[in-house]
This record gives sequence, C-alpha cells and structure tokens, in this order.
Amino acid sequence: MKQASLVALAILIIVLTVSCSGLKGAAVLSAIPAAEINLTDHNGRPFQLSSQRGKVVLVFFGFSNCVIECPATMAIIRQALETLGSPSKDVVVVMVSTDPNKDTPQSMKEFMGRFNPSFLGLLGTPNELAKTWQEYGVVVLDGGETHSSLIYVVDKKGNLRETFPPDTSSDDIASDLKVLLAEK
Repeated sequence: MKQASLVALAILIIVLTVSCSGLKGAAVLSAIPAAEINLTDHNGRPFQLSSQRGKVVLVFFGFSNCVIECPATMAIIRQALETLGSPSKDVVVVMVSTDPNKDTPQSMKEFMGRFNPSFLGLLGTPNELAKTWQEYGVVVLDGGETHSSLIYVVDKKGNLRETFPPDTSSDDIASDLKVLLAEK
C-alpha cells in the first residue's frame, strides 16, 4: 500500500475514532509516520516536515484570502500557543496553500503575520500542492476556497498523532500540545 493510501486510511480512522489516548483531539491509535511535506515557505526557504523532528508541528490547509475559516483557525492556534507559554517555541505552525493560483509569498507572509510572525505559509506548484493534499486526504474544490479544515498534529518523532476539527477550543489544543511536548 502506498504511503498516501496509508495516510488517507489513517485519517479516516482518526475521524471515526473516539480518542482513547487522553488527548482531546481525534487520536491515531498507533503511530503512523506523517506524510512528508516538501514545499517552500513564504520566505522562499525549502520546508521539509522531516526536518522538524524534535518539534510538534500543526499543519492546516487554507488560503491567504480566506475571510472566515482560515483566520478563525489561525487565531485559535495563536491563542493556544499563548496559553502554552514558553514551551510554544517547540511548536511549528504551517498552513499549506489550497489556492496556488492566488497565494503568493507576500500574501501568505501578510496573512500568517497577522497571527504570529513565526507561522509559515507553505507554497508550491499546483502539482506539489495536490500531492500534499492527497497524502493528507484533503479535498480542495472551488479554486481552493472549499477545503478540508482539520488541524493535523505531528509529534516530535514525525508521527501523525491526532487531528482537531475547526471548532476545537484553544485550551484543548494547548492541553494536547503540552502532553505531546512532554513526550521523549
């Protein structure tokens, strides 16, 4: 089975599973490596998910001209990191573009900067982005304006651990980040 199929299966299990791990999000019951992300951040630097080992990574899919869901999600994540305090330095937040035709490095930088200057907008060619969407089971329609809106949580070892739906409270996200950051 290809990695993309395994990740899509894991995502289905996540969505259908009630968390038994003590985490508040929809947990993956056994460790599954998160699909690699090879894109470019809004600063023009290559981004590889595998180079983030030792940090917890929050992955969201959205677009810089979004006026409802994407800003609301980024605000919740910002608030969760503020609640977490200094340990948040070990959390990487990325938003993978769902609109390769309109998202630019500048628009992503401005959008992400409204929430936290360390948050990264990830860009790529339509084919690179489509590969990443597929590997995470993300559906993108209407030129990117309609897209899956889960927050994917990758632990310090690079495993997909859980997802959060868009209405998750910042306190629940902060609580789970604290647990995941404390793991060896």
